[in-house]
Amino acid sequence: MKIAVMAAGGVGGYFGARLAAAGEDVHFIARGTHLKAIKQNGLKLESALGDLHVEDARATDDPGTIGTADIVLFAVKLGDSEAAAASCRTLLGPNSTLIMLQNGVDGVARLAPILGREAVVGGVAYISSFIEKPGTIGHHGNFARLQFGEADGSKSARLSVFTATCAKAGFDAEFAPDIELAQWQNLSFWLA
Repeated sequence: MKIAVMAAGGVGGYFGARLAAAGEDVHFIARGTHLKAIKQNGLKLESALGDLHVEDARATDDPGTIGTADIVLFAVKLGDSEAAAASCRTLLGPNSTLIMLQNGVDGVARLAPILGREAVVGGVAYISSFIEKPGTIGHHGNFARLQFGEADGSKSARLSVFTATCAKAGFDAEFAPDIELAQWQNLSFWLA
């Protein structure tokens, strides 16, 4: 499965590294010293759930060089959403899925006009991770789980395939029958 990670910070870097280590075709989008370190030394993950080093991590600051992806993990800061989404257009083909992994609740509504509603799926990342230093993702705690869902709550084929891919990579991923509720619950947790 071809997966683009926009961007390779704490959340995107963690899940992207796990997927790459499991043999998936992962492309990391990063910038600055983090990008330089990934290109020179690969992407390292320091985690209580198991350290790893993706030595041959493919990284760029230009999504246009990647081509079409099956899945785009969209994990940018909320303030960068629209600009980042516009730069992701080249990653999306007719069968591509972009999974939002942000702490807000309006991400799908913000990106749908830019990328098309059918391509965008809501998601939640339950994890505490960050860029430890350029090229290294730190992960605290013993939880790392994704939850995502279609707007109508259906268990679509596209998300079923990705759920199985995540299981193969060694982390939990599950359907949310009501992704908006899951996003509100996650936001409430972080604001408490």
